[in-house]
Amino acid sequence: MINKKINYIKYPCDEDEQTEKKRIEKAYNYSGDGNWKVNCENGIANLSIEGKNAFLAVLFNEIYIDMVEIKRDDFEKGIAYKLKNIPEDLGSMGSNLNWKEYLNDEPIAYIKIIDDNTINFYWYGFYNKKTKKREFKDNSFYQETPIKDIILKKCN
Repeated sequence: MINKKINYIKYPCDEDEQTEKKRIEKAYNYSGDGNWKVNCENGIANLSIEGKNAFLAVLFNEIYIDMVEIKRDDFEKGIAYKLKNIPEDLGSMGSNLNWKEYLNDEPIAYIKIIDDNTINFYWYGFYNKKTKKREFKDNSFYQETPIKDIILKKCN
Protein backbone atom coordinates (compact mmCIF):
# COMPACT_ATOMS: atom_id res chain seq x y z
CA MET A 1 0.00 0.00 0.00
CA ILE A 2 1.33 3.41 -1.04
CA ASN A 3 0.52 6.49 0.99
CA LYS A 4 0.43 9.74 -0.95
CA LYS A 5 -0.19 13.13 0.46
CA ILE A 6 -2.46 15.29 -1.69
CA ASN A 7 -2.00 19.03 -1.47
CA TYR A 8 -4.93 21.30 -2.07
CA ILE A 9 -5.93 24.86 -1.44
CA LYS A 10 -9.13 25.61 0.34
CA TYR A 11 -10.87 28.86 -0.58
CA PRO A 12 -13.46 30.22 1.79
CA CYS A 13 -16.97 30.15 0.36
CA ASP A 14 -17.82 33.55 1.80
CA GLU A 15 -15.13 35.23 -0.32
CA ASP A 16 -16.43 33.59 -3.51
CA GLU A 17 -19.99 34.62 -2.69
CA GLN A 18 -18.95 38.22 -2.00
CA THR A 19 -17.01 38.43 -5.29
CA GLU A 20 -20.00 37.07 -7.21
CA LYS A 21 -22.37 39.45 -5.42
CA LYS A 22 -20.19 42.46 -6.38
CA ARG A 23 -20.03 41.28 -10.00
CA ILE A 24 -23.82 41.01 -10.18
CA GLU A 25 -24.34 44.43 -8.55
CA LYS A 26 -21.93 45.99 -11.06
CA ALA A 27 -23.80 44.36 -13.98
CA TYR A 28 -27.10 45.88 -12.84
CA ASN A 29 -25.55 49.27 -12.20
CA TYR A 30 -25.31 50.65 -15.73
CA SER A 31 -27.07 53.64 -17.14
CA GLY A 32 -27.56 55.39 -20.44
CA ASP A 33 -28.33 58.70 -18.76
CA GLY A 34 -27.21 61.69 -20.78
CA ASN A 35 -27.51 63.45 -24.11
CA TRP A 36 -26.29 61.36 -27.07
CA LYS A 37 -25.37 62.32 -30.65
CA VAL A 38 -23.38 60.95 -33.59
CA ASN A 39 -21.31 64.13 -33.49
CA CYS A 40 -21.43 66.43 -30.44
CA GLU A 41 -20.11 69.43 -32.40
CA ASN A 42 -22.61 69.61 -35.23
CA GLY A 43 -24.95 66.60 -34.94
CA ILE A 44 -28.66 67.30 -35.25
CA ALA A 45 -30.18 63.94 -34.27
CA ASN A 46 -30.45 63.57 -30.53
CA LEU A 47 -31.23 60.90 -27.95
CA SER A 48 -31.71 62.03 -24.36
CA ILE A 49 -31.99 59.48 -21.52
CA GLU A 50 -32.88 60.10 -17.90
CA GLY A 51 -33.56 57.10 -15.69
CA LYS A 52 -36.10 54.83 -17.39
CA ASN A 53 -37.30 57.56 -19.77
CA ALA A 54 -35.84 58.59 -23.10
CA PHE A 55 -36.56 61.32 -25.64
CA LEU A 56 -35.73 60.87 -29.32
CA ALA A 57 -35.87 63.12 -32.34
CA VAL A 58 -36.88 60.35 -34.75
CA LEU A 59 -37.04 62.77 -37.66
CA PHE A 60 -35.76 66.30 -37.18
CA ASN A 61 -38.54 68.89 -37.33
CA GLU A 62 -41.13 66.13 -37.84
CA ILE A 63 -41.33 63.50 -35.10
CA TYR A 64 -40.21 63.76 -31.47
CA ILE A 65 -41.12 60.89 -29.16
CA ASP A 66 -40.97 59.88 -25.52
CA MET A 67 -39.93 56.33 -24.79
CA VAL A 68 -39.84 54.25 -21.62
CA GLU A 69 -37.56 51.37 -20.67
CA ILE A 70 -39.17 47.94 -20.90
CA LYS A 71 -36.31 45.46 -20.61
CA ARG A 72 -32.63 45.18 -19.71
CA ASP A 73 -30.12 42.70 -21.07
CA ASP A 74 -27.45 42.58 -18.38
CA PHE A 75 -25.15 40.32 -20.42
CA GLU A 76 -24.47 43.06 -23.00
CA LYS A 77 -25.56 46.06 -20.90
CA GLY A 78 -28.49 46.73 -23.19
CA ILE A 79 -31.75 48.58 -22.65
CA ALA A 80 -34.91 48.21 -24.79
CA TYR A 81 -37.46 51.03 -25.11
CA LYS A 82 -41.09 51.24 -26.20
CA LEU A 83 -43.21 54.21 -27.23
CA LYS A 84 -44.48 55.89 -24.06
CA ASN A 85 -47.39 57.92 -25.47
CA ILE A 86 -48.72 59.55 -28.61
CA PRO A 87 -46.37 62.46 -29.36
CA GLU A 88 -47.68 66.00 -29.18
CA ASP A 89 -44.94 67.58 -31.30
CA LEU A 90 -45.52 66.29 -34.85
CA GLY A 91 -44.77 67.73 -38.25
CA SER A 92 -46.81 66.99 -41.35
CA MET A 93 -45.19 63.57 -41.84
CA GLY A 94 -45.69 62.54 -38.21
CA SER A 95 -49.32 63.59 -38.13
CA ASN A 96 -50.06 61.06 -40.91
CA LEU A 97 -48.90 58.05 -38.86
CA ASN A 98 -51.30 55.73 -37.03
CA TRP A 99 -50.09 56.39 -33.48
CA LYS A 100 -52.83 54.40 -31.72
CA GLU A 101 -51.53 51.23 -33.37
CA TYR A 102 -47.95 52.00 -32.20
CA LEU A 103 -48.85 52.17 -28.51
CA ASN A 104 -47.95 48.66 -27.35
CA ASP A 105 -45.28 46.76 -25.44
CA GLU A 106 -43.04 46.01 -28.43
CA PRO A 107 -39.55 47.58 -28.37
CA ILE A 108 -38.90 50.33 -30.91
CA ALA A 109 -35.31 51.14 -29.92
CA TYR A 110 -32.40 49.49 -28.14
CA ILE A 111 -29.13 50.78 -26.77
CA LYS A 112 -26.04 48.79 -25.90
CA ILE A 113 -23.65 50.54 -23.55
CA ILE A 114 -20.06 50.27 -24.73
CA ASP A 115 -18.58 52.53 -22.03
CA ASP A 116 -19.52 55.65 -20.06
CA ASN A 117 -19.26 57.86 -23.17
CA THR A 118 -20.26 55.53 -26.02
CA ILE A 119 -23.39 53.53 -26.90
CA ASN A 120 -24.65 51.58 -29.88
CA PHE A 121 -28.15 52.66 -30.91
CA TYR A 122 -30.56 50.41 -32.76
CA TRP A 123 -33.82 51.71 -34.21
CA TYR A 124 -36.37 49.00 -35.03
CA GLY A 125 -39.19 51.28 -36.14
CA PHE A 126 -42.69 51.53 -34.75
CA TYR A 127 -44.51 48.23 -34.30
CA ASN A 128 -48.06 48.28 -35.69
CA LYS A 129 -50.09 45.97 -33.43
CA LYS A 130 -52.82 45.65 -36.04
CA THR A 131 -50.67 44.65 -39.03
CA LYS A 132 -47.95 43.07 -36.84
CA LYS A 133 -45.26 44.81 -38.90
CA ARG A 134 -42.58 47.40 -38.30
CA GLU A 135 -43.23 50.80 -39.80
CA PHE A 136 -41.16 53.97 -40.10
CA LYS A 137 -37.79 52.25 -39.90
CA ASP A 138 -35.91 55.45 -40.76
CA ASN A 139 -34.56 57.94 -38.24
CA SER A 140 -32.39 61.05 -38.18
CA PHE A 141 -29.23 59.19 -37.13
CA TYR A 142 -29.20 57.32 -40.46
CA GLN A 143 -28.97 60.70 -42.22
CA GLU A 144 -25.84 61.61 -40.24
CA THR A 145 -23.83 58.42 -40.63
CA PRO A 146 -23.50 55.99 -43.55
CA ILE A 147 -22.78 53.11 -41.16
CA LYS A 148 -25.65 50.82 -40.17
CA ASP A 149 -24.27 50.45 -36.64
CA ILE A 150 -25.09 53.81 -35.10
CA ILE A 151 -22.48 54.73 -32.52
CA LEU A 152 -23.45 57.65 -30.28
CA LYS A 153 -21.21 59.78 -28.09
CA LYS A 154 -22.25 61.36 -24.82
CA CYS A 155 -22.43 65.15 -25.18
CA ASN A 156 -22.35 67.53 -22.23
